[in-house]
Amino acid sequence: MAFRLDRAMRERRLVRLRRGIDRADKLEGYVVMHADSWLLMAVVDDGIRLNGFAALRSSDVVAVKPLLRGDFVGKALALQGTWPPTAPPNVDLTDVRRLIASVAEHFALVTLHLEKSIPDACFIGRLVGFRKRTVGIREVSPQATWDREPTKWSLRKITRVDFGGAYENALYAVAGDPPKILTAG
Repeated sequence: MAFRLDRAMRERRLVRLRRGIDRADKLEGYVVMHADSWLLMAVVDDGIRLNGFAALRSSDVVAVKPLLRGDFVGKALALQGTWPPTAPPNVDLTDVRRLIASVAEHFALVTLHLEKSIPDACFIGRLVGFRKRTVGIREVSPQATWDREPTKWSLRKITRVDFGGAYENALYAVAGDPPKILTAG
């Protein structure tokens, strides 16, 4: 599979990735980075626009299918001034902790997916910090309100990390920065 991912990246091919996780989304886009443990895809939405990034565990990918409409999509993206898609700076795909930390340096919100244990949900928020086996985020609701307390998620259960998409950007534009939590003292 690594060869197919590397080839898709090198040839800038529009691909559909299928993963070996029940009910996981099939994602379409361009592989812009690939490492042993994670890969980064520039996602193409149904409107033929780049719509953020999805970082996926490389070991979950079971099929890489080049799409025949790739030439059309590439030309459409060029007309929009977004061709070729490139990875954002300093994304570290070494492991999930470094991935989330590096993304949080440049993007206000990260979206965590735990598709094997919680298949039909995602958790969007601002990075608070890490413990030995968990990541803490201050979540923002679909109504663009910040949760009062951070939530913790198991690092080993995270299967996908999204960032920089239209939904995350709109959510942050409405919610703004999270309010400071006042502590008694």
